[in-house]
Amino acid sequence: MNNAFVCPLIKINISYFLQKLVRSTNSYEAKRKRKFLPEWKQVYSFIDWDAEAQLMYCKTCRSCPTQAKGDILVHGVTGDKVRLKTIKEHVATTLHKTAAEALQVREDPVGGRVVAAFDRIDAAVQEKLVKLFNIAYFIAKEEEPFTLFPKLMTLSKTNGLDLGSTYHNNMACSTFVEVIASCFIEDLKEELQAARFFSVVSDSSVDRTVKDQEMIYCTYLKNGKPVNRFIQIVTLDHAHSQGILDAILKGLEVVGIQEEDLKQRLVGFGCDGASVMLGINNGVAARLKHLCPSLVAIWCVAHRLELTALDCLKGIPKLKELNELLRAIHKHYTKSAKASRELEQISKAMEVSILRPGNTEGTRWLPHTSHALEVLIRNYKPLLVHFENHTSDPNDKEASAAMKGRAKLIMTSLKQYSTLLFIHLMLDLLQELKHLSLLFQKDGLTLQMVSDGLQTSCMVFVAMQTNPGPRLQRFLAEVGTGSTWQGVDINRTKADEENFNNLKLRLTNRFCEFASDRFSSLETGVLKAISTLFDLSNWPEDSNALATFGTPELNIIMEHFRPVLEPCKDFTSEDAAKREWLDLKILVSCHYRHLHSQVLWQRLIQGAIGRAGQFQHMQVLGEITHVLPMSSSCCERGFSCMKRVKSDWRSRLSNDTLSSLIQISLHGPPHDEYNTLKAVNKWWSSGRKSRRPQYCD
Repeated sequence: MNNAFVCPLIKINISYFLQKLVRSTNSYEAKRKRKFLPEWKQVYSFIDWDAEAQLMYCKTCRSCPTQAKGDILVHGVTGDKVRLKTIKEHVATTLHKTAAEALQVREDPVGGRVVAAFDRIDAAVQEKLVKLFNIAYFIAKEEEPFTLFPKLMTLSKTNGLDLGSTYHNNMACSTFVEVIASCFIEDLKEELQAARFFSVVSDSSVDRTVKDQEMIYCTYLKNGKPVNRFIQIVTLDHAHSQGILDAILKGLEVVGIQEEDLKQRLVGFGCDGASVMLGINNGVAARLKHLCPSLVAIWCVAHRLELTALDCLKGIPKLKELNELLRAIHKHYTKSAKASRELEQISKAMEVSILRPGNTEGTRWLPHTSHALEVLIRNYKPLLVHFENHTSDPNDKEASAAMKGRAKLIMTSLKQYSTLLFIHLMLDLLQELKHLSLLFQKDGLTLQMVSDGLQTSCMVFVAMQTNPGPRLQRFLAEVGTGSTWQGVDINRTKADEENFNNLKLRLTNRFCEFASDRFSSLETGVLKAISTLFDLSNWPEDSNALATFGTPELNIIMEHFRPVLEPCKDFTSEDAAKREWLDLKILVSCHYRHLHSQVLWQRLIQGAIGRAGQFQHMQVLGEITHVLPMSSSCCERGFSCMKRVKSDWRSRLSNDTLSSLIQISLHGPPHDEYNTLKAVNKWWSSGRKSRRPQYCD
């Protein structure tokens, strides 16, 4: 009887104990804050940690996204998934093993699983070819001519380095460079194939041979971040919209993008504001929309900012006087070697370092004017001394009457208190515009970054109405209530400050008005919906308002991009996307409200927020919005590179060779980090005839 009575009690106690243990464990796990341990990297070298995004990911799988597609550590994990168990499970997956093998082949074609004919040649010859390719890569990366190659061969021989006697001419260097660039193109093809969506950025310019060249870039996501990559430069047969479109399509074929890819994956087109690009009926963007109805054409925001500044300052008499003053100073010293020599002598006597007076005329008004004003303030005292010598020295027979008259006019203007006030105000205004311009020229620029930058600059301009900027504040503190600055007597009147305050108020208000007008297209249609939906500052705090927030904007986005969403296998239902949007709002409000919008959406796209596959549809929409090209500054950098490479002395470079050189110069790693084995292997195995690296040795 006792046994029959005791056993149920024992069972009850054990069951109670187990339940209590489970509750205790669950409570501990819920409160536990997991963190990445650096010693994990000593055992698993492929694991890395992004401290900013609080993200653990696999470097190997990120390097080979096609082979590892679908694995959680490609995008990375966060929160309670950051644990040693996750790494151990990842190592055992087939996807990681396949990616590791692909990376080994890419980095070491000789030691990888893919065995080429290159393996069968002598080790000394292999070493020789690697060195030849390294030298060719150095020449391309440093934008030097191919004719330097044989000279470096001679120098190497002089220094006792044996590189044989074969493949030492400039034609061999050209061949090596084209093979190296083709390897970069192959990697780019792989990355574009792995991307769900992409955008095209294009611009035109004239090269040294006065030919119209079209620069073509692609914007896509890599590891959750938007990147711009140079594709090709194509000579235009005609400079009208159809001719430009044909050139763009021809360039995209280089990376395997066909018309069907454009219909299913192209979401954006970035360009300058020229009518041939953005014409409503027959512009390039309008013609592209016939192929891709969901295309969003975006006028470069950096170009818009330049025009906004010019609109703001247009019609300001004081600015016109300042521009004439800067041009007169520049002319005074660029047209006369004697004047430049005298200014340098004065600066040495005063023990002051000076800079060459700047010119306000150039392709970009903002940086030229900012530089000219900075130089003027730095050279202020030596300039005044020099101009006073011009006007007061009766024995100066070399200076013409026109030069003396110009010197007197400049000296009088530079001693005006109102002029100095305006110069320091312009320095503050241009400094803020410079920061905004540099932001707008960044690679990976998103709509949220543009919106935040504009709002910040407008707030700074409004604040300047009552609180002087740093340069103006320093000037006012140095002058005080007196009439001297840097030891120079200046002309100050009672009306100067009142007139200056009115001018300052007018300038700052005009900038905000013209910025609102120039950037108004970003506040309409699908771009307005994206800005509202993806900017956390727009999300309401109240839970009832949050429940319905963003639904109309989400519908607008899905309706606009339906032609590219329907063929996307990862976007199966609009209803599922709406459900995910509701779940995402709840999750972000509870756990991620502290994150910046940019970081939040980057982590969402990488799969670091929520469970695996929980926000699949929102990830697709996030990728679309993050590849929209807000700026075409990348094309400007490409043209700068083109003009450096295709100089007057290299004007006969073909477009294929020019594209190869631009590809290496812009996107190639430093020459001391580049691994040539893949390029050497490709060159060895792709020749129409057998290679003979020892033919002349």
